[in-house]
Amino acid sequence: MNRTEIIKMVKGAGIIGAGGAGFPTHLKLQANVDTVIANGAECEPLLANDKALMMLRTMELLEGLELVAEATGAKHRVLAIKAKNTEVIRHLHARTGTQAVEIVPLEDYYPAGDEQEIVREVTGRTVPEGGLPLEVGALVQNIETLVNLANATTGKPVTRRVLTVVGEVAKPAIVEVPVGTSARDVIAACGGLTCENPALYFGGPMMGEVKDSLDESITKTTGGLFVLPADNFLIQKRSIPMRHILRQAQSACTNCMQCTEACPRYLLGHKLRPHKVMNAVTLGLSYQSDVIMEAYLCMFCGMCEFACPLWLSPRRVYFELRAGLQKRDLRFERTDKPLQNHPMRQYRRVPPARIIRRYELSKYAKQKIDLEIITLETATVRIPTRQGTGSPAIPTVKEGDKVKEGQVIGEIPEDSLGARIHASISGRVIYAGPDAVGIEG
Repeated sequence: MNRTEIIKMVKGAGIIGAGGAGFPTHLKLQANVDTVIANGAECEPLLANDKALMMLRTMELLEGLELVAEATGAKHRVLAIKAKNTEVIRHLHARTGTQAVEIVPLEDYYPAGDEQEIVREVTGRTVPEGGLPLEVGALVQNIETLVNLANATTGKPVTRRVLTVVGEVAKPAIVEVPVGTSARDVIAACGGLTCENPALYFGGPMMGEVKDSLDESITKTTGGLFVLPADNFLIQKRSIPMRHILRQAQSACTNCMQCTEACPRYLLGHKLRPHKVMNAVTLGLSYQSDVIMEAYLCMFCGMCEFACPLWLSPRRVYFELRAGLQKRDLRFERTDKPLQNHPMRQYRRVPPARIIRRYELSKYAKQKIDLEIITLETATVRIPTRQGTGSPAIPTVKEGDKVKEGQVIGEIPEDSLGARIHASISGRVIYAGPDAVGIEG
């Protein structure tokens, strides 16, 4: 297929980045780069779905990587994976054979899976402040995104999601479920809860978020489902109201700089200084402040709050500030200044084992999860119209309509950023609103 055909196919399949903010893939494929990188780092502790996909759906992964290379004109194809995953690396070497795919081993640290970290490790290039890997000739794609690209060649849109289910469940596992399945149904299929007063956490321990209800829907970007006791330290920390975080900053922040010295973007040479923003917020500086504008450089990895000896959260402050800046239509003004890595960058890397201990997750790290993908079904789904970056899809069905799995049920608004959605099960539409489409099988 040529570039135009690939982009049209990807857009039609509703493919978005499966490992991050869910940016529409058809837009990324419009770039011209020399290097495409399959991101197999899976740096978040306790997640294993990417490893399972690399082992069990290798040919689809390689086909997806080839499609990205064809669309972008890239000559260099890379599969980046942590060196500790020796079994997976041996398997990939055996399956790639004579294909022109370089397997690059990465160190075991967090956040090795950040796209700017991977670009630096693979190519030696540093992405500019506020920039994208495309600007230094690289494009990074998540493993499941590439598998979805290969599926699209056979007419399969994105209707399912592979995720790791771990924590207070009877049978932790890697599962594949229809998009829109409730967390409650996934947990039930994994043997049910093993604690009272459970709290639900979507994503990985560092970049995930606490959810209010077990009825939350699995989306195209849900890589992990953690069930933790409500009194777990991670849950307690991430549940602190913003007003309390600001009070803590005002009363406790000593500007020790440990948050800044641990920031991966700061170590790459970006002018991102969490200790400065904590001081700026407590002093009530305006949104026009250069320090506050640095919120646009944050990737919300959580290393700042991990490093803080007083357990403060610059990450949460940055998140609120960026929302405020966007609301006021204030944008980061980029410069073309050359960036230089911090001389201590490689010595400040944090192994996932330390994160597991710090956030009281050691019990769950000992749970055995086989590298197999268990397919689960459900009778009812609630598919959110917004599942990634951009505008929500506009429902193309109404209550009472009969739909088949794979049928388009939501379209991207014209000239808008976003991705279409498809029915993940066959059945009858029981709800069609601006926020979601519900289907009963």
